[in-house]
Formats: sequence, structure tokens, C-alpha cells
Amino acid sequence: MTGDEAATDGRHQRRARNRESVVEAILGLLDEGVAQPTAQDVAIRSGVSMRSIFRLFDDMGALHRSAIERQTQRLAPLLVELPTDGPLADRVAAVVANRAEVFESVSPVRRLANRLAPSSPPISGELARLGRHLRSQLIATFAPELRRGADVLLLDALDAATSWDTWERLRVDQQLSPVEARRTVTLTVTALLREEPVT
Repeated sequence: MTGDEAATDGRHQRRARNRESVVEAILGLLDEGVAQPTAQDVAIRSGVSMRSIFRLFDDMGALHRSAIERQTQRLAPLLVELPTDGPLADRVAAVVANRAEVFESVSPVRRLANRLAPSSPPISGELARLGRHLRSQLIATFAPELRRGADVLLLDALDAATSWDTWERLRVDQQLSPVEARRTVTLTVTALLREEPVT
């Protein structure tokens, strides 16, 4: 490798490290409860100057999109297959435990994503993709119960009961602990699945 090639490679590596530091900084700030981190907040946290940040990202929107993409990558290991047979109580417990783990992990970034989604098709599309995945989990896990009759109506009710929006209401508006929120969702889902079909 020539000296020029080494210098170019070094610049690329430094750029990649700085980009990583900036993305991790904004995710860290969101996790700590900073609802709308500024470029200055990110610069202080990452140690990357504001001028350099805007060489790495066209604007804050581009940085937000990169942060949400990184969060999506982090989330992937949590989107596991859930049991599709066995006692109803065990399947309900598995769904609620997984939802709690996912939602506790994503909530700070999800709040940002919800604010940006109306003006960002990529972010809106990613939220829709996650919603489809979670709904598919319910279809697979509660297939026996959904075959009772009013399957679409019941599925819609389950989807709402186990959604991030419901979790956010329980945790933020009603100020429940994660354990209390899990109990509430478990009670709701169990009641829905044991009800007679609505005609």
C-alpha cells in the first residue's frame, strides 16, 4: 500500500468511526430521555464537532434516519419466533414477555420515529414492517383461538392490546412499572381469548 493509499484508508476509517460515534451518541441520548437531541447535544456526547457531523450527515433528518436504521438492526434479535402450541396461558405469557422486551428496548427511538414518520416514507415503511411482523406473530401463536369464528375482529383486538401504543399508554400515561404493564396486558389478552366470538 502506498502512502497515499494508506492516508486515504485512514481517512475512511476515521470517517466510519466518527459516523458510528455520532449514531451511538444520539441513540444514547434518546435512551436517557432526551426527546429531541440537538446537533450540539450529539457533538458533545460523541466528541465529534458539529461541522464534522454535518459532513457525515446532510442534516439532522439524515442522522435521525441512520439512528432508526441502527435501532432496527439492534431490534432484530428480539423478533423471535414464539410458541404456536401448548397451553394458552403459556402462549399468552410468551407474547407479553416478548412485547415487553421489545417495547422497553425501542420506546425512546420509537417516539422519535413516530414524530418523523409522517414526513419520512422510509421511517413510515419501517414502522409498518414492524407492525406486520408483530401481527403475524399473533396469527401464528393464537391460530387455534383465531379459528373460532370472528377471527379478524379478535385479531384486531389482540393487535391493539399488544401494540406499542398500548404499552406506551400504560408505562407513560398510567405510570405503571414494566411488571404492572405486563400484568395488565396479560389480563387483557387472556380475557379476549376466552371470550365467546362476537357476531
